[in-house]
Amino acid sequence: MYNSPVLFDKSVTIVNQFTVRNGRRKFVIIADQSGYEKAEIFTSEAAGTVPVEFLAIRGVEDGERIKRFLLSQTMGTQFYISAAWGNAVMVFKLGVEAGLSEDEIQVVIIGPKRRYVYCMKCFEVTGVAEKAESTECGHCKASLEIGPFYSIVREGYIGYPFIPAGKEEVVGS
Repeated sequence: MYNSPVLFDKSVTIVNQFTVRNGRRKFVIIADQSGYEKAEIFTSEAAGTVPVEFLAIRGVEDGERIKRFLLSQTMGTQFYISAAWGNAVMVFKLGVEAGLSEDEIQVVIIGPKRRYVYCMKCFEVTGVAEKAESTECGHCKASLEIGPFYSIVREGYIGYPFIPAGKEEVVGS
């Protein structure tokens, strides 16, 4: 079974700065307002190597326009996304839907990354701080130890329920 790539806080596609991918026929740079400066710097660095196309986006309201743009690109194109987390995830998902692989995408996140935990008790996903080791499920309120494994299918780190020290579980009530 094939699972499509998912953008998460430790994705291989997330980089600190873009690098030129040799052997590509074209570079496409997609940026929101927060990512414009990084994208502009890379655009000037990449100029002259291969054709470069830039797409400025505002956010979710540009979804259909981005989708059409991605579908119009040819094979051999390298995609660079420079944006805040929410916009980067949206463009990444649209890119995967259009048939892009992780190898064809580099992402620079501007600002904080988001991290999610999948609760093994109620099977819901909760947002957590980037460095958190434990959390409380936002749905069932279970205490969760955040495991090291990210589930692409569940789109979150596996959260293992535990009883915190000093709290006893009441059986039969």
